[in-house]
Amino acid sequence: MRNIGIVSDGATDYQIFSKFIKCLLLNGGLSGTGFNTYELRRQTLRDYVDRYWNSANKKSNYYLPGEPAVELQKNITNILVAAFSDFETEVGFGELSNRDILLITTDAEKSLSSAEAYFQEDWSFSISKIFIGAIENFYDLKSRDGYSYQYLPVIIPLVCFPSSEVFVAAAKEPAIPYYGKKPKELKQLLYGTDNLGQLRDEDFEKKALNYITPKSVERIFSSVPESRLFIQMLSLGKH
Repeated sequence: MRNIGIVSDGATDYQIFSKFIKCLLLNGGLSGTGFNTYELRRQTLRDYVDRYWNSANKKSNYYLPGEPAVELQKNITNILVAAFSDFETEVGFGELSNRDILLITTDAEKSLSSAEAYFQEDWSFSISKIFIGAIENFYDLKSRDGYSYQYLPVIIPLVCFPSSEVFVAAAKEPAIPYYGKKPKELKQLLYGTDNLGQLRDEDFEKKALNYITPKSVERIFSSVPESRLFIQMLSLGKH
């Protein structure tokens, strides 16, 4: 039995990525046999990412070792430490291994003008590198705490531009154009409301989760650049 821990901005994000992981690891099987998923709901990066944007925008400095980036990297590492502790508690102390996965994801709440812009904008290119640095810092801390690599999960970072709804928009056929859309605009386009608290569970399943399928993974990979490392790492986990 493998374990998947997910840190996200909220319940709907957790549902989207749980379904996505199931599609990749189980080829769409719905039984869930083979792994357990855990929503690590006590942790979220939302406030820290918002603080980073506010500070970095003022200084026009998004990169390490600038102060806004250093602060965000430190906060991500702290979230990882806390999430790992909760993950251990859920699974059982000493039961986690390097076959398990800890996904740490958040919405950027900033829109890209095109797929190419992901690699061209200072802010989009830099934040993914900040996450990678924070993960390296986490493994360094755990190594110094005496943990072997065999008992630490694989950590996968994912920042969605502007939000997790890009996975749903890209999964549809034909795809829903989302570049340039603000988060609320995209939610309204997909769900008919920008307040997901007003959306019934069955409506969210119909308008979002049902489009996340093994077949749609290829469409997401093709059009959502921030999804590719996530997909490749998960794909390796199938074997």
